[in-house]
Amino acid sequence: MKLREKFCLVVCFLFCQVLIVNAQIGIVDRDAKIKPALMILGSQHLGAQGNNIVKAKVFDVLAPERQKQIAALIEKLKKFKPTKIVVEIDTEDEAKANELYDKYLAGNYQLTKNETNQIGFRLAKELGHKKIYCVDWGVPDYSDAYNYEKFAAKDAEQNKFLKDVYQDLKKRVDAESGKLLNLSILDQYILLNQPARSERDHAVYFDLMRIGRGADYPGANYVSWWYGRNMKILTNIIRLTDSPNDRILVIYGVGHVKLLNQFARESGFYNVESPLKYLQKK
Repeated sequence: MKLREKFCLVVCFLFCQVLIVNAQIGIVDRDAKIKPALMILGSQHLGAQGNNIVKAKVFDVLAPERQKQIAALIEKLKKFKPTKIVVEIDTEDEAKANELYDKYLAGNYQLTKNETNQIGFRLAKELGHKKIYCVDWGVPDYSDAYNYEKFAAKDAEQNKFLKDVYQDLKKRVDAESGKLLNLSILDQYILLNQPARSERDHAVYFDLMRIGRGADYPGANYVSWWYGRNMKILTNIIRLTDSPNDRILVIYGVGHVKLLNQFARESGFYNVESPLKYLQKK
């Protein structure tokens, strides 16, 4: 093999190695003049409520009028001009999710009620995106060290305290659900993404943190898991960032909004934008 050919092979090898590394750490630079844009859209879970402590009442997103309202929401989100759309699906399920997305593009898949389908898939299709991105990490720790409910159940005072916390939370969720049901979908998302609401929504974790006694910190351990979950989600978003010109729209459960925005801003890697800039009516 000629020296020139060997040199070309070495260069190609090193280039591939750089791509592999960047695929793991992302292409971000807090000192860059141009940074990728990131927008977190907090959403109710429009289908199954998942592991939420209190389940909210939701409208039937498949009703004709609600479908029109979803279309209006998507028109607003288009103004952000996202280059990548991120949804709340486990990273390991991304290939499967994109199989469904491909079927949807081909007209062979009926969208479910979930916001990943109703907003993520529909918006991606209208923008001509070839794929959607899945970044969730939600592996819970069921050990006693993290199980604040199990700990509180054995302690009369803390059990009463936790029940009161849950009861107050249910009252708030029920009251908000009743209000949301009477709003258009656009107005719902404007309400859900208010910063003051995100702060209040997040504050309940500091009540859960109080569960424990002495050297036992099941509440604090659980809250540290929650913080860690959102850090891992942001890590996965960083890993898929491969250009300073990226405009990444993240569609996630509204409970994640406070931490994802906080961590993204503190990282210095992104220009973090508020969805209210695009949703608010003129």
